[in-house]
Formats: sequence, C-alpha cells, structure tokens
Amino acid sequence: MLKAVGAKIKSALSKRPPKKAILITLAVLCLALPFVFSTPISAVLRVYGASYKLQIVSTETARQTGLGGRATLAEDAGMLFVLDEPRKECFWMKDMRFSLDIIWLDAQKQVVHMEQNVASGTYPTTFCSSKPAAYVIELRAGEVAKRHIVLKQKLDF
Repeated sequence: MLKAVGAKIKSALSKRPPKKAILITLAVLCLALPFVFSTPISAVLRVYGASYKLQIVSTETARQTGLGGRATLAEDAGMLFVLDEPRKECFWMKDMRFSLDIIWLDAQKQVVHMEQNVASGTYPTTFCSSKPAAYVIELRAGEVAKRHIVLKQKLDF
C-alpha cells in the first residue's frame, strides 16, 4: 500500500501545472513587481513639530503637471519632486488654483532656495533655483513662514 501512495505522489509531482495557472501567476507578478521596486508614493516631511504628507513625483510628465488642476491642498499635505540628478530646476504655476511655497533642496536635503507665496496667476513666469537641487517641495503658501524654514536648513523626510 505504501508503494501505491508513493507512486501516486511521484505521478502528481511529475505533472506540469496547467498553462492557465502559469499565465495567471505571471500576470500577477508583472502587476506587482513595479510596486515592489518603485519609488514610494509618499513621504513625511517633519519640521518643527509639524508633519506634512508629501506625494512623491519622480517622472517628467508628473513633474510638469505637479499640483496643477487641483482645487485645494490640505494644510498637512504637499508634493515632493525627486529629480534624476541635481540641477537648477524651474517651476511654473500652470493650471494652479491656489498659491504655493516652493522649497529647493540639495542631495543632503539642505534648503538651497525658496520662493514663498507664489501666486496661482503668475503663469507663464517660471521660478528657478539659484543652486542645483535634488529635491523640490511644494507646500501651501505661508507654510515656510509658519514653520520658520530658512536657507541652509536640513529638512527631514
């Protein structure tokens, strides 16, 4: 009897899984892998006791859109632009409906340039960093002054 059970197990193990199961497994892996290996979708900026949930933007298309088209931005929210390499980066207020504070940071997350209270109606004017930046943060207008953010300050996110 033990031989019969062993033969059945050996027979079952030698069979190939159905093609449908393989295709489903591959499809699930293809959908899941980009999320496992991609940049996280958010970060938290902590400054002087306040926390801001930052949506991370790392593609050129998403950088061009930014916060444009949104009706509002929560007081504890913002956007973090991750640049491919440190560079002097410019921003515009295309399709913006509210004013922003824009903060440029170097690779060590130290503030290298800021523009405060940038009005939504300033498009097509561009606002550029005076030094190369690796990150740019957009917050609601007034947050830089409210949190006493200054040049050369290191931010934690």
